[in-house]
Amino acid sequence: MKEKTWVSGSLSPYQLHDITHRPDWENLIVWDAYLNNMTSGFMVITGLAWMAGPGYFTALLPWAITVALAIVVVDLILLIFDLGDPFRFTNAMRVMRFTSPLSVGVWGLASYATCVGFAVGLYWLSYISAHTTDFLNPYIDILDMLTRMFVILAFLGALVVICYKGVAFSCTSQPGVKNARWLTSFMVADAMLMGLGVYSIMAAILQAPEAIAYLMLPTLILIIARCIAFYLLSLDLNPRAKLTNGQMENFWVKFSVYILGGVIAFGCCFIGPFGVTVAGVIALVVGLIERYWIISTTKKI
Repeated sequence: MKEKTWVSGSLSPYQLHDITHRPDWENLIVWDAYLNNMTSGFMVITGLAWMAGPGYFTALLPWAITVALAIVVVDLILLIFDLGDPFRFTNAMRVMRFTSPLSVGVWGLASYATCVGFAVGLYWLSYISAHTTDFLNPYIDILDMLTRMFVILAFLGALVVICYKGVAFSCTSQPGVKNARWLTSFMVADAMLMGLGVYSIMAAILQAPEAIAYLMLPTLILIIARCIAFYLLSLDLNPRAKLTNGQMENFWVKFSVYILGGVIAFGCCFIGPFGVTVAGVIALVVGLIERYWIISTTKKI
């Protein structure tokens, strides 16, 4: 007789399932955290630029949300592998529990991905319809309204994701990182800076120098904020990093953050739109280096 499930006193399917494997702390979770922060930071920047910035950001909105969707899809795939078992992901989606970091993280990221997916689908549906057929022309205004609504919802979802470090950074239960009190502050500042980096690169490809120039001041502010947040984070991680990494490795990581991602990137911003784009590229490179260093502190000694 098949055993009953979800009844008081009986085992759930998740408990009967095989034990999940240990995630790849060395590589997989780095890229998971990296893309998670990148897409959420990029969506927050996209939303702010569209709602509060000059009109030329509106023309970039369709491309921005499409890029954000592409990044979050890859991140969701990595997240499932990072959790060790796809069943763990679906189990976390079964019930929304505000006291469970896994549940909040999965629901926040999935909700954000769903909203930005609807925004992208509705926009390109209306765009294709307007240029190929008259079938949906009477509904273009409705589609546009729905697209704007889902962009706003995606922006709100990205705010949740950008402030959350749990399921997308599940090594936070490991030695060293679990005591990093400034990790969330660092993630917010760094994700926003990486979002600006992606936006400036996209604007450069689409030949929108006015938009890049407008991003100069926020880029300068976030470079300073990221350096300060990383310094505070490193105070928490230094004791552990000295045990898990070599002295030169720790030195080059901090050199990359403060000199390459700080002084050099800061100076590039004063060259013009091209310099802001270069600073954005540097922010993305340094962001990956930072996460490899943070994850390295979880290694066994």
